[in-house]
Amino acid sequence: MKKKYQYPWRYNNFFELLVDGTDYFSSMLEEIKNSKKIILFESYLFESGKIANSFINELILAKKRGINVLLLLDEFGSKNLNDIDKNTLLEAKIELVFYNPVNIFQPGKSLKRNHRKLLVVDENIAFIGGAGITDHFSENMSDNAWHDVMLKIKGDIISDLRHSFYQIWGAECSPLIIEATEKPEKEENKSHVLIASGTERNEIIRAIITRIRASKDRVWLTSPYFISSWKIRRALRYAAKKGVDVRLLFPGPYSDHKWINYGIQRYYRRLLKAKILIYEFQPRFNHAKIILCDNWYSLGSSNLDRWNQFLNLDANIEVYDAKSHQQIFNLFEENFIKSELVTYEKWKNRGLVQHIREWFSGIIILLLSFISHKFKR
Repeated sequence: MKKKYQYPWRYNNFFELLVDGTDYFSSMLEEIKNSKKIILFESYLFESGKIANSFINELILAKKRGINVLLLLDEFGSKNLNDIDKNTLLEAKIELVFYNPVNIFQPGKSLKRNHRKLLVVDENIAFIGGAGITDHFSENMSDNAWHDVMLKIKGDIISDLRHSFYQIWGAECSPLIIEATEKPEKEENKSHVLIASGTERNEIIRAIITRIRASKDRVWLTSPYFISSWKIRRALRYAAKKGVDVRLLFPGPYSDHKWINYGIQRYYRRLLKAKILIYEFQPRFNHAKIILCDNWYSLGSSNLDRWNQFLNLDANIEVYDAKSHQQIFNLFEENFIKSELVTYEKWKNRGLVQHIREWFSGIIILLLSFISHKFKR
């Protein structure tokens, strides 16, 4: 029996791709500044620093204007948010909730994290993507700032993003609108919220596998922690076998977890042998999570890794929209130019040290896979 998605397709939406912190942080802060009624803010990473200060200040000013501010942070991901900043938010009467506080006596429960990154302002603006509220993403803080994107959204789909926020927040919210608003004659612009909350409901992986299998022209994918399910890798190889242009963009010399790079590289041989092109991004750490299949794309917080599959709460959006699709297409092309192409001949002749690194990372991945499956949601 075919599983249903929680949210329906929505039409008449506007999308804008914002690349790197200078663009998306300034846009997010401007929308908070212009808010009229309510701010729903959900983030895995929220660390004290200059970027966090900018957001804290704007949220406090919004609260003083009478705006209802709800801030939902993952307790583990925000462990570097200091007590001064926490107290500043609480003293301003901002509603601050930490998702699933870590409990050493309940290790399995403590592994279940909220990895989503979502900002909804009033009833008409939202941002979704992979960037956290930390100085790591700011070009003004570092020449090696993490490379990431956020998608700015206006339109009917905001109601679903609001609903998904409230489901985790745990408060009463307006009921989900099942029927889509006016459907155009040509479905050239439609979008769909995808959620992941464990193996029983991982709409993100399900949608991505479906689109890869149906692809005809291209599948371009970028992910910083691609410790993926075998179903995704098999779908990619199958697409390449059909003659689809399959390209994968992974981190190169810069990463926050180098052993994960070696774990991804364990998959290189079979992927390269299947005529899949693999690129490693050179300038800095590539933290973006995007997949583009023909005229469709998906973007959000999901790393397509084992934690997403079994433990994390994640949110993506899947979109058919020519204008934003072109923006993403252009971004991929720019990033391919800035990357090093890995060839099959070069990879099969890699040295012993690299083999050992892959083997060691494989042991860690097997252990983490066992843990994540044992304590899955």
